[in-house]
Amino acid sequence: MSGERRPAAILLNRGAATARSARVREAVELTRRALDADLLIADTRDAAELTGWMAERVAGYRMVVVAGGDGSLSIAYNVLADRSPDAILGYIPAGFGNATRHLLRLPRDPRGLVALIINGEPRPVDLVEADGRLAFFAGAGWDALVAGRYAETGARRLIGWAAAIARSVPDLVRRQRVTVQADGVVVHEGPMELLIVSTTPWYGRGLLVNPGARPTAGRITLRVYSGPFGPFVLDALRWAARRTPSPPAIHATEVVARADDAPLLVQADGDVIGERPEWRFRLRPAAVRIIGRW
Repeated sequence: MSGERRPAAILLNRGAATARSARVREAVELTRRALDADLLIADTRDAAELTGWMAERVAGYRMVVVAGGDGSLSIAYNVLADRSPDAILGYIPAGFGNATRHLLRLPRDPRGLVALIINGEPRPVDLVEADGRLAFFAGAGWDALVAGRYAETGARRLIGWAAAIARSVPDLVRRQRVTVQADGVVVHEGPMELLIVSTTPWYGRGLLVNPGARPTAGRITLRVYSGPFGPFVLDALRWAARRTPSPPAIHATEVVARADDAPLLVQADGDVIGERPEWRFRLRPAAVRIIGRW
């Protein structure tokens, strides 16, 4: 019947770091059988290319399951929010960082993951909007620099990530002067290593960088890591140990960051989205529906 919505599609991005692993292949095949889903395959690390590819294919599906990394998932919910906001989104983690796996509490075992995708509860989640780009997590400053350099190396998983961090360590002593406003109130003015604005507490491979952030709270949570080098390193160790970092959590619906000296680099869900003197981050409430272990 013309115009009838199809039940489900699996969007597999073979360009993601672990997309060709036995675990991901099994999860994709089990999900395809359980949902009688169409399997659509891309093979790219280019965000613009993947965006165009998805935009041509997601319309008309009641459910879309993304097998890829955080970047692939981020592109999917950006496309769905504009074209099919009532569609249900599922996730098979197949990247390097897979931060959203921690947020959604997804099982690593393929059969457990598929059971959750089939039977789990989809909930509307809040996202951060920066320059039209939706994300669970936006970072300005040092982590955006690391993300950009990781991409430049060809996203070579742990080796590439370690190289990007090592290359970026000297930049920690060259802090930018930034003014940050939360709902019109200045909450920081001075040197800064990193600004986090998110609706998730997780970053990368399970790093707890923004505790208190939640995707169903009707707010965005920000933290300003002002540094200098020594305190920032201690906070990075707290991330890995999943302990609360030293900067306080600040809750808002709009955040403005203005750099006083050089343009401010920003990444969204691991992809660098631009560099400019001023950025505005807004809450997009209930932007998409996604399945998780809530």
